[in-house]
Amino acid sequence: MRDPAGNAGRYAEFFASNARREEVIATTPPSSVAHGLAMKSQYVVTSKDLVIHQYGAGHMLDAIRRELVDRTELMVSVTEAARASGEDDYRDLYALDGVWRPSVGFAGLALLLVSDAGYAERFLKLLSPRAQDRSYLMDVLIKSFVPGYSLAKKYRVEKYSSVWSDPLLRVLALPAHSRAEALAAHMKNWCRIMRPWGWKPDLDTAPGKDRLFCDFAFEVALAVCAYDIDDSAFSDHPYYPRDLVEHYRAHVRHARDAWRAEGAGAGVPVAAPPPPQKADLAKSRRKAAARWVELVCDGQVDAIESVLEAIGKPRKFDDIDGLMAALSDVSQAIHADIKDDETLAIQAGRLAEDRNLGAFDGPAGPPFGPARCTATLLAFAAWLETRGYRLADLDNLDDAWHAVVVKADYLAEFLELSAQLRLNARAPADVYRD
Repeated sequence: MRDPAGNAGRYAEFFASNARREEVIATTPPSSVAHGLAMKSQYVVTSKDLVIHQYGAGHMLDAIRRELVDRTELMVSVTEAARASGEDDYRDLYALDGVWRPSVGFAGLALLLVSDAGYAERFLKLLSPRAQDRSYLMDVLIKSFVPGYSLAKKYRVEKYSSVWSDPLLRVLALPAHSRAEALAAHMKNWCRIMRPWGWKPDLDTAPGKDRLFCDFAFEVALAVCAYDIDDSAFSDHPYYPRDLVEHYRAHVRHARDAWRAEGAGAGVPVAAPPPPQKADLAKSRRKAAARWVELVCDGQVDAIESVLEAIGKPRKFDDIDGLMAALSDVSQAIHADIKDDETLAIQAGRLAEDRNLGAFDGPAGPPFGPARCTATLLAFAAWLETRGYRLADLDNLDDAWHAVVVKADYLAEFLELSAQLRLNARAPADVYRD
């Protein structure tokens, strides 16, 4: 088994469930054209999930390669038929995008395993051409293996995938001699980056426990192979698909991809994502609600504008749930159910990383649930104080946690604004109890 935290029984359950689902798809008579398309389109999901779980479960690479070829043909036929149907819901149905992790996993496995002549042409038919489905990172990586693939003139910023794609783009934008060291540093942080997708330090996939985290650094493997980067410093990372890279180097690099010069990758300069634009909190002219949002977003202009677009500029905050949802959408708040200790821990970590304060790892538990939430919040508050920031609880008289982070130098102003805006902002020591 390649999954370092995998449970054989849970994988067996997955494969059985996936097979049952596909049997239903194949044997259920459609009640209408739309129903038939809806059923068949599920093959896109089941196919991607299948090959990724085969890799996690430890299946032989040759067997996965054969499955990839078969699944590619299935997904191409299903999606082309759906688009040709004329049904509005399926006019843009493609199997792969550059944003969601299952698509990245399928692409990584396919491009590094399948060396069959003509496969690249079939693979490209899986890719969505829609702007909202395209990722600059994944397009650069795909072009490294399929030189005829064209990059888009402009890419949208996708906030969820940028968490894992932006750091890798910054590595590839470096001079060739600096990439190996930078990529090793990125891999040290890869698991923490994957927390929103299900990884956690105490992952337990035994029956009745955590769900399987069947994901690997496929995008890193693609970058290593595309740019011929030395991976010796991180090849033993439990989530780095080392055998996939070794297979590529032994059987594909100097055969199918012999055309590509050493270290050339896509053959185009890679642009690193710009650092977030930050307002100078000391010189800002924002007032009232806009200033409050600016303080809790630590001056990050994109985040501020996103929140203000969602909530407007109210004279007081009557809808704290809407406010906290808007802040958490841009990773600028803790906004979690009272029992959801894992989401709360993820949000605390993101707040710390977003402010370049380093990695925050709260208590792993037990206890879990509300007790772990309280322990995490107290630990986070103490951790922030040594770094010039403060955690502030926002009381909403409900069964959820609401908190924000503010620079210590602006805490008094933040508290004054909170009072003006009818928010009950409280110090952690006055609220949380061990």
